[in-house]
This record gives sequence, structure tokens and C-alpha cells, in this order.
Amino acid sequence: MPLFGKVAETIVKVKKPVNRLFTDAFESMGAITRKPDSRTTGEIQQTVDYYAQRHPEIKQFAEDIKNLNPKHMGTIADTLELSTYTEMLPTNINLSKMTNKGITYRQAIVEDMIQASKTNPEAMELANAIINNTDSTTAKYALSAMTGGVMKNKGLAKQMQATAAIVPDIAKETLGGPYLMDYHQQENFMQMIKAFVNPNAKPDKIVALFKDLVAATEKLDNNFTIYMDKFVNSSTPIKQVKENIEILPEVVKMLGEKVKNFDVVDFVTKNTNLY
Repeated sequence: MPLFGKVAETIVKVKKPVNRLFTDAFESMGAITRKPDSRTTGEIQQTVDYYAQRHPEIKQFAEDIKNLNPKHMGTIADTLELSTYTEMLPTNINLSKMTNKGITYRQAIVEDMIQASKTNPEAMELANAIINNTDSTTAKYALSAMTGGVMKNKGLAKQMQATAAIVPDIAKETLGGPYLMDYHQQENFMQMIKAFVNPNAKPDKIVALFKDLVAATEKLDNNFTIYMDKFVNSSTPIKQVKENIEILPEVVKMLGEKVKNFDVVDFVTKNTNLY
């Protein structure tokens, strides 16, 4: 018998991921709508295992991820898929790059998501809405911008939940137009997200902005500038705001030529600025 026995090597074969974001040859840019995640829990776990093997910095979190709420686990699996996808464009965002904390953006995002899933699930709603309603460049830009600790801020939970509901509207508002080979649209998208995910914003006003105010002004012949931050930061009871929005068409008609000086946000939040 030899002094040293033959060491058997165990080779673990990891199954292919069950991806859902990039199933077509070409991805649309701007505001898009992805189909809901229909993967089984097992398929999502399989996907997490695959990317944990491919990205060593994620391996240490694999088991923790697989014990999360299945929906949140799916959002993290999507994030890992996003982080591996390369756009053949000058604006490709590489989430393998290091943050100033000495870890990859991929790891920073995943770590924050794991904690958010456990203590601030509303942040996961927002991340999921961004992934499902924006192109890969915008999603990666937004998620990397959210690694500063905002996802763990429970004080912003209600604002995140309300903002998640209007991400499709934000995307349509900011991501239109031609590709300009820069991040101008992504910056506009995030500026609007930040306007809503802040302590001064009132969650009921965030939802009402597009659902009620923008919808009402779009039915009018006039073009109005809507100061979104002023609207969502208003302390006026939402019931009064909606009542003012209902009479807005009559007021605009009554103003006639004076409508050019009309501040629609002042009116619906204060019922002033008629003359």
C-alpha cells in the first residue's frame, strides 16, 4: 500500500442559470416592461449558485441569499445577471469595478439587498421596479448609485414603496429620446428617484403625482410646468389636493389668457394663484 493514498478530487458541476432579463439578441433601450418573474424557487436558487461560482466575491453570500424571501432572491438573481451582462456601447457599466470601500459594486449591491430583504423590504420593491422597467444601463446605473446605504434606511421605507409604484412613469418621463453616448438620461432618472426618496416627500403625494395631477393636466390643451418636488413635499391633505385637481379644468378655462402665469402646483396644493 502506498504511503500516500490517492486524493480524490470532487468536481461540482453547477447547472446553468435560469436567466430572464436578456433572452433576446438585442435589448431595447430606455423605458421597457419586463415580464414578471415566473421562475420556481429551485430555478432561482440554481441561478444564484451559478453566479456565486462565477463571481468569487458572491460565493460567501450564496446560502444567505437562498434563505431570503423568494421574490427578493429573484431580484438578487436578476442583479447578478445584470452584473454579468455587457452592453456593446460606450456607456457600458462594469459592476466588477471596485468601490471606494475596496469591494466590487456587485458585492456592495448584493450585501445591501440581503440586509434590505431582512429589515427594509420596501427597498427591494424599488430595486425590483427599476430592474423591471428600465434598460440594463439604467438599472445598473441606478443600483450602483444606491450602494451608499439608502437601501438600508428604514426611515425612507414608505417613500420607497410609493416610488416603486411610479417607476414606469419616471422611466417614460426621463429615458426617452435618442442615445447620446452619455449618462444624461440615467442622471435624470436618478434625480427624479431622489426627489421622491427623501424624508420631505409625502408618500400619498408621490402616488398622486402621475396618477392624478399629471393625468389631469394631460387632458388640458395648455402646457404646464409641474414642480414635482414642491408637489410631493406639500403638507396639504391629499383629499384637498384631489378636490382641487378635480376643479382644475374649470379654473383653467376661467383664467383665459391669464393661464400663462398659472402655477398648477400652487393651485392644487393651496388653491391660490388664480390672478
